[in-house]
Amino acid sequence: MKQYILGNWKMFKTKNEIQSFCHEFNNLWNHDANLSNLPIIVGIAPTYVGLSIFQTLNKTTTNVIAQNANANISGAFTSEVSFNMLKDLDVNMVLIGHSEVRSHLHETDTIINKKNQVLLEQNMTPILCIGETLNEFESGQTINVLQKQLELALQNINPSKITQLIIAYEPVWAIGTGKTATAELIQKTFHEIKKILQNLVKENVDKIPLLYGGSVNEKNAAEILRIQHVNGVLVGGASLDPQKFYDIIRSSPNYQKFTQGQ
Repeated sequence: MKQYILGNWKMFKTKNEIQSFCHEFNNLWNHDANLSNLPIIVGIAPTYVGLSIFQTLNKTTTNVIAQNANANISGAFTSEVSFNMLKDLDVNMVLIGHSEVRSHLHETDTIINKKNQVLLEQNMTPILCIGETLNEFESGQTINVLQKQLELALQNINPSKITQLIIAYEPVWAIGTGKTATAELIQKTFHEIKKILQNLVKENVDKIPLLYGGSVNEKNAAEILRIQHVNGVLVGGASLDPQKFYDIIRSSPNYQKFTQGQ
């Protein structure tokens, strides 16, 4: 399976900062002939106002990702952006269910499920974020929380569309805190996620990419990407720096195998 290196910029970067990032990242990318041949999917999720700017300045094969989308095509939903508006910008990957959206905007699993269905029906790629809080982690509720989130998010999903989905496990207690789950804990949790998916969707479970997010950086990405069942990473703060993000891409096992095999 291809590996995924995806960056979430959250509410960072002005127009000038995006220009600066793209200038440096384009140079790094285009001076590395390996990147155009690698089985790696790279993506960046700017803010809404940065989508078009990034699209214009991006001279790499990096995918542009939206940080969220409304499930309605149009209507009286001030401040919202619909999936068809995103498609019009050639944006076909969308983060949904991020812990900060669940927490700050009080987005429910029912809303997340509706978005999931709409995006898949429109042949777009939802990046479904799941994860437990520190209290839930410390009380041993991790698997129960993930079970509930996945059950509700995948209700009434067309089985033929399930392989378009990407799932990103982000323990909330590890996002932006500098804390990263141990390799042993990540492997155990991903094994449980696989079991949950097997019970829920039955078929093509191995074709659903599973990503890890939570204080991923250029120093720990290689180790995380070597963990069984981990198909990629969702990077926060480190993706804001073009050199660090490029270093994360180069640290991936698929990059290393390709370059060492030449």
